[in-house]
Amino acid sequence: MECPYCFGELKFVTSKEFYGEDYGTNLYVCYECDARVGTHGRGKTPLGTPANKELRNLRMIAHSLFDPLWKGKHRKMGRIRAYRVMQELMDLPPNIAHIAMFNKEQCHKFIVKLKDYRGLK
Repeated sequence: MECPYCFGELKFVTSKEFYGEDYGTNLYVCYECDARVGTHGRGKTPLGTPANKELRNLRMIAHSLFDPLWKGKHRKMGRIRAYRVMQELMDLPPNIAHIAMFNKEQCHKFIVKLKDYRGLK
């Protein structure tokens, strides 16, 4: 797998190797520019696209606004409905309507649209 930032090789490592603790997942990591992406459990299938620090931060902000729609005791809807909202707000098909797939511009757009949808400033 190639890093989309520096075009170096992404190394496949366990969470224990990378973080020093076993979280039951693996990662693809570019040690040159710190881009990385986690995997589904202990498998090799990436959860999304590799992200550098800036994109990881944007994705965390997007998740902090999106997840309360369908997670926690104050949730507004179920997971399936929440992802349909994402698809509608972003005009994306289901297979790519995932924050882990968003690039920087998509994250910015989603954050703005989600704040408006939720009535936040």
